[in-house]
Amino acid sequence: MKFGGQKDFKVIAYMGMGKSMKGKAPLLLVILLLVLPAGALAQSSGDMTIPDYVFSHKTLDISVSPTSFAFNDSHASRTLSIVVKNPTDSSMDVYLAIYRDERWDLLERLGSVEAGAEKAFDYPISFTYSGKTEEKDKLGIVGKTYKGYIGAAFSITENWSSYEDALKSTLSFFGVILAAVLLGVLAIIMAGVVSMALHMENPDGEYTLRTLFFPIMKMRPWAERIADIAINPFFWVLELALGAILVMLILLFALYEVRPDIGWLIFLIGGVAAVFMPVVFLVIGWLADYYEREPFRFILGMFMWGVMATFFAFFINTTFSLFAGLVLSAGVASLLLAVFVAPVVEEVAKGTGLLILSGHHDYDNAFDGIIFGFAIGMGFAFIENWLYFATNASPIVVGGLGEWTYNILYRSFLCSLAHGCFTGATGGIVGFIKGWRKNRGFEILGFFLGLPIAIVLHGTFNLMAVIDSIMQTALGVPVPIFDPMLTIAVTVIYICVGAYLQLKMRDRLKSHDMR
Repeated sequence: MKFGGQKDFKVIAYMGMGKSMKGKAPLLLVILLLVLPAGALAQSSGDMTIPDYVFSHKTLDISVSPTSFAFNDSHASRTLSIVVKNPTDSSMDVYLAIYRDERWDLLERLGSVEAGAEKAFDYPISFTYSGKTEEKDKLGIVGKTYKGYIGAAFSITENWSSYEDALKSTLSFFGVILAAVLLGVLAIIMAGVVSMALHMENPDGEYTLRTLFFPIMKMRPWAERIADIAINPFFWVLELALGAILVMLILLFALYEVRPDIGWLIFLIGGVAAVFMPVVFLVIGWLADYYEREPFRFILGMFMWGVMATFFAFFINTTFSLFAGLVLSAGVASLLLAVFVAPVVEEVAKGTGLLILSGHHDYDNAFDGIIFGFAIGMGFAFIENWLYFATNASPIVVGGLGEWTYNILYRSFLCSLAHGCFTGATGGIVGFIKGWRKNRGFEILGFFLGLPIAIVLHGTFNLMAVIDSIMQTALGVPVPIFDPMLTIAVTVIYICVGAYLQLKMRDRLKSHDMR
């Protein structure tokens, strides 16, 4: 329930977006000045606490109607009619109070009532569905005179069963049908990919169905043997198991905040929506390597690594958030997590897979590295988006199916691309160094050169997400601006670089054939 005249300010720090702070101290100061007052404004109406004894005895004569509401939409506005009689011999200021966090806080001044007089007040209230079928809010009317406070408490009951039934019907029909269509499209795409993968040229006999499970290890360097483990289905089982633990947590969160039957629908539909675009982008990236396409097992192995990376990143980020929340304000903790902590944690978790794979002899150029890093980003985006679609940005949290659909489209396209671009920077530099210097060990140099670039990119996008959030909530800007522009710009740069690298491969192959 939201009360008329009260504003909520939020800073949203997406787990996978960001911006470098080098040389940006003035900008950081501006953001902090915006964030900190925002939190103060959000609490300014409740900065005066009223003692419990004011309401322990009904010392104020009030009449409130209505006190129960039924809703069939996620947002609704109603007006409370409050009649207050002043029992004292002096003028009395009248306030509305709310009981939350085991204390009474003043919300807003309604007006004043003369001594012995009676006065009616109309107070508008905005209601928003929070996931509970029935909800009861404890409110109070406080009278303030020169002698002190007097008060009377009352309750408002909200019933959202009609809206929940409508929400379930919509999800059951349109949501399930759309999810089934998306799964069908993915099945067709993957059937084509498997067919292509099975019919790829394999002149050395290194990549067969047997070597997928039992790679050739004899006479291979240890770095390559370890790399083969990362693209082995037996290792994928471990990665999927860790990812499944996080998915189970997502399910628990989804079921906790809403009616179970609706929670299951949100979880399942959100999962299909989360996997669709990452897989489509993954296949597009693999097909883009036209002249020296690597076996699909490399791409799938890195996708699985990205799934596993979300497991470690989630728990490390959450641990930092909990400890930071003990010593810092919520706004500052969120800003630090988004811009400084999450980019380092997530890019190290993702990039480690590239470092391991770099020991393989077929990871030998910048384009390979970009595609492998992009694949890791897609695996990471899949699980992270599922977390958002089912919990952080579910239709319950964002306030309806329209807003939920917008968040699904926004994150599926832009945030997925961004994650691929972040880790693609690490992979591209590793591949470039390996192609430039054939000596073993230089892939480690490439990792430590590429990782900071990925972190800076990630931090940059996160900062843009914070700025966009502030502009939307505090200034009323309808849609994000800076974050999408940066995502699209970086994606275009990658497309141009990829086209250039493909042309170089074509020329090299032509010259090799002419010899």
